[in-house]
Formats: sequence, C-alpha cells, structure tokens
Amino acid sequence: MNKSDYDEYLIDRSNGLHRLGGINEKDSTYGIIIVHGYYPMGWQTKGFKWVNPLMYLAHREIPIWFFRYDWTGCLENSVEYLYYQIEMLIEKNPHLDSLWIIGHSMGGLITSLFAEKWENYFPITMHSIAAPLAGVDRQMEGCEKIHRKEYKISNTVNYTQWKTIHAQDGAFRNLKVDPQEVYINSGKSILLPGEWNNARLGHNRSIQWVCENL
Repeated sequence: MNKSDYDEYLIDRSNGLHRLGGINEKDSTYGIIIVHGYYPMGWQTKGFKWVNPLMYLAHREIPIWFFRYDWTGCLENSVEYLYYQIEMLIEKNPHLDSLWIIGHSMGGLITSLFAEKWENYFPITMHSIAAPLAGVDRQMEGCEKIHRKEYKISNTVNYTQWKTIHAQDGAFRNLKVDPQEVYINSGKSILLPGEWNNARLGHNRSIQWVCENL
C-alpha cells in the first residue's frame, strides 16, 4: 500500500481493542494484540507503519486485535486500560489459551510496564520493539514520571525486548543516552541488525523485521 492511499483506518478508531477483519482465521486458540506508538500533533498517515507488518502477521491465520489508546495521556492510565481490556478479552473468549502482544516505541513501553504488572495465570508472549524503556521526556504534568533502569517481568509473561542500534534509530539517535538501555529481569534483550535488505534498519522498519522473524 502507498502512503497516499492510506486513510488512517487503523488509528481512526475509538480507544480500546479492535479485532481486525479480512483475515482467514484457521486457529483461534491464540491471538495477537498490536500496540501502536506515539504520534506528534499533525503527523500524517498515523498507523501506516503497521500496514505491511499486519499483512505479514495475517498469514498466520489467527485473530489480530489493534489496541488504540490516548497517546497524549498518562502512560500509567494506558497500562491500566490495556490490562483491563485484556482481562475482558480473555473473559469473553474462553477458547483462547494464550496471547501475543507486540508493542512498538511508546507502545513497547506501555506493554513492558504491563508485563511487570500482569498477575493473571493466563500466559502472554510479549515483544517490545524499539521502545524507550528507560523513560520518556514527553510526560504530562500530573502523570507518573517514568525513569527506569530495570524491569522485573511477571513469571506468566514470556518477554523479549528488541533494540535498534542507537545511532541508526531516527527517534533516538540525537539523544546522548540510548533510552532502550535497561536491564530485563526474567526476559530477553536482543539487538537488531543495522541493515536489512540493503537498507538501514531504523525505528519504523524494526516492526517489519520483528514480525517477519518471530
């Protein structure tokens, strides 16, 4: 799909979980939840970076949900909202035996904070991609300040952090310290390659790489 043809249909939704249509589902015992990142005011084609990765994930022929949240609000509220939405999803779909959650950028931060809090027995596989896990400067007054050196992942979450190379990530390369650098307790941290298909593997293309290599 070309950017000029994209009408922001992924992001132009109410907050919450949205099951994506047009997928030939053969196995519904587990599903995938996508958590998007932050979009600055005036940003064109919000959500476009997810179009091709979602098309690739659709080949797995399992249900996919897109989690829409208010990226201008407090991160802790988005974490709690995601927790609630997933609990409701599990309750309404008793045939599910596990979930994958894939979060990118701020979405990866939200899912990582969620991974510490998850107390349910229900197993979740978590992938956090190019996420500023050490914290973000863009935090509203009255919100919890996120400054982290370590994450302690719940024992019912199989967690992987996928890090881009700091100098090649357009969102992070101008920062003196790589915001991806934290210690993952009870999880894995994997550094992505610098190039892929003869092109720089940066902040947005990292989604496609991970989705094709899971």
